[in-house]
Amino acid sequence: MLTNIFAQMCLLLDTLPIGVLVLAPDLTVLFWNSLLTEWTGVQREQIVGNPVTDLYPDLGAIRYAGRIRPIFEGGPPVIFSPQLHPHLIPSVRADGQKRIQQTTVTPIVIDNGVYALASIQDVTDLMLTAQESRRLHQLAIKEIERRKAVETALQESSERVRSIVDTAVEAILVINTDLLVEEFNKAAERIFGYRADEIIGKNIDVLMPDPYLSEHARYVNDFIKTGRAQIIGVGKEVTGLRKDGTTFPMRLGVSEMHVNNKMLFTGIISDITEQKQLEEQLRNMAMKDGLTGISNRRFFDEALDREWRRMLRECGELSIILVDIDFFKRYNGTYGHQEGDACLKAVATAIDQSAHRPGDIAVRYGGEEFALLLPTTDLNAATDLAERIRRSVLALAIPHSASDVAPHVTISLGVANIIPNQAAKPEILLTLADQGLYAAKAAGRNRVKVTNVELSDQND
Repeated sequence: MLTNIFAQMCLLLDTLPIGVLVLAPDLTVLFWNSLLTEWTGVQREQIVGNPVTDLYPDLGAIRYAGRIRPIFEGGPPVIFSPQLHPHLIPSVRADGQKRIQQTTVTPIVIDNGVYALASIQDVTDLMLTAQESRRLHQLAIKEIERRKAVETALQESSERVRSIVDTAVEAILVINTDLLVEEFNKAAERIFGYRADEIIGKNIDVLMPDPYLSEHARYVNDFIKTGRAQIIGVGKEVTGLRKDGTTFPMRLGVSEMHVNNKMLFTGIISDITEQKQLEEQLRNMAMKDGLTGISNRRFFDEALDREWRRMLRECGELSIILVDIDFFKRYNGTYGHQEGDACLKAVATAIDQSAHRPGDIAVRYGGEEFALLLPTTDLNAATDLAERIRRSVLALAIPHSASDVAPHVTISLGVANIIPNQAAKPEILLTLADQGLYAAKAAGRNRVKVTNVELSDQND
């Protein structure tokens, strides 16, 4: 009986666009799907019937085997994250990159026997860069070629097949040409928040908000009429809609199959919320200055370009303040780099706290130089803010015995303002502010300069 169940299970698992293997309690490999063969080059006959540790001895370590073995004694499923266990089954992609994997090991019960089903997802693209994360795997194409075998397995033992499908981490949906849901597995229930009986027979539009729903319906109808595949066998990143009305990013792979002369579409869906959050965290980290904690030059350049275009559309004013700590190299030479770092942090905090409005952006521009980007701010308001910043740094009273200006740390500031127009570029605003900063230094430092107008001096 186990052989018959196993044969039915293998037909299904061999079509999934994820690596799948089944382990006995002694870690003997009972099944090794075609995708793992493709990834690793290890043929099924080389590994099935042998301990997985023969080919992958690292899996015998406590960090792997010690977490898998409790599954056979009633323990919960185990997740091996791509951050801590990136290469559970080592394999190399065609581009030479070592494959990064997320693996879930789940107990399955067949004829009262407990086995471990490991589903392995290739998340290399997501983990490398945001651009590469949008490249979807080609595995759904192979699913089309194997679909007849899946149809036969579903017809012979639909309940047994469903129990296996429901152990998958990915949501699996089947819809017909009217976009009505016919199958909805346990992972889909968990991801979308619906019970299967609430969704089966309903239109797929309850799971996808516009514009993705309209696009998906158009792709399906176009495929039915012309046979031209746009997402079939390719996949796409879209937005899903949960029962509670919240949306989430998901990866959707779609394949087409025929059952009893009826065209159906199978969707494999992964919730990629955590991956997107990680990407956003990494992006935010890349936009922060490591020493001061405020935004960095890269963030400033992007913000300047964005706000320039916005002010161009709105005919609004855009101001910039450039700030430089006076005689900072002497400060480092006198007090040391540790105190120099503390000085930079204190000045950065004073500048950042002066940028009160949500749209104001304070950044460390480079070295001891800082900048403030001020959308919808006229020249007078920007100049007043620059003067307040100058005074706030004076109020810090950081000793600076090597300064030619004052016995404590001071700053010089250059202010520029412009109403963006099509004939100008954002760089002109930086150039004007830099000229003002140069003029402030040339006039004796510890002051604000707007072109040739002196707004403060070192004696007040």
